[in-house]
Amino acid sequence: MLPWAPQVQDSLPVGTLIDDRYRLVRLLRKGGMGEIYAGEHIGTHKRVAIKLLREPWSREPVTRERFKREAQATSQIVHDHIVETLDFGVTPDGVCYLVMELLYGEDLQATLLREGRLPLRRAADIVMQICSALAEAHRHGIIHRDLKPGNCFRVGFRGVQDFIKLIDFGIAKRLPRIDNISQESVALTAEGTILGTSFYMAPEQSTGGPIDHRIDVYAAGVVLFQLVTGKLPFRGPTAADTYRLILTAEVPSARKLAPEAELPAALDELFRKALHKNPAKRIGSMDELGAAIAAVVSSGAKDRPKGDGAAAAVRDAAAENRRGLRIVGTVALVAALVTALVIALIWRV
Repeated sequence: MLPWAPQVQDSLPVGTLIDDRYRLVRLLRKGGMGEIYAGEHIGTHKRVAIKLLREPWSREPVTRERFKREAQATSQIVHDHIVETLDFGVTPDGVCYLVMELLYGEDLQATLLREGRLPLRRAADIVMQICSALAEAHRHGIIHRDLKPGNCFRVGFRGVQDFIKLIDFGIAKRLPRIDNISQESVALTAEGTILGTSFYMAPEQSTGGPIDHRIDVYAAGVVLFQLVTGKLPFRGPTAADTYRLILTAEVPSARKLAPEAELPAALDELFRKALHKNPAKRIGSMDELGAAIAAVVSSGAKDRPKGDGAAAAVRDAAAENRRGLRIVGTVALVAALVTALVIALIWRV
């Protein structure tokens, strides 16, 4: 530990009561500022995820306010694709805690590492769910600011293979709540503070300039690009090089980066608009981005050469077979998942 680093307490033992309401059941993840536990409400026995901000961070004003903002942001949005916040508080000894629904599954980053790039239709379905969730967040005046595969959690829900839950609103930014976010909102956002993950940052975010909901549009475009190509559109050997590419380089062609995916030409045009360096020329909302993605998928199906029907049928059958095998495998591994792969919200703590 560096000599100037604050002393962080050891993890709380299993069985510890939080505010006389929640019992810690299992430590899921430990970070520099706290931990995430699987827990249960002592009255209802409902299983939950409990995120703790430990000493001394729970007494540090900026960190504590950011933690509180996460609770406020997620508690005000009711949406199938946003993790549900159940409770927030501070214990008598100063530990801040956030209680959310417990998720079973994995984040998209883990999926990409295991499977590589995804078929366009599957990737599009995933990102359209993200668009729907963030459109609702934006209607509440909340921008995420750190959208990336690691903050998109895949859970099993009603037989859906890729049901997405957005997590980690820890650096969310509040804008005025309005039904249609206007240009005037830009002047009300913060300047001078860079928060987020470099690969997914819009140019205006990476320079610490004024930001609005369109940085989430940009990040969603990057996520889609990564899902369909297996690569990031802008990635340098250092963070500084990545920022330079984000600010100056043209959007690369997804079709050229992943020729084997046979992506439609319209997809490259969508990426040019979603990742435009000028936010005024970028796709203007999450609803518009979702509609544009749906249109690209539809046009891709219509543009398939008629003479290639047999090959297309083989590809489609193979894809469906792989999907069936995944479903069968999932059913067979449910018991193991429950005990060995319980992964609560993968926040950065």
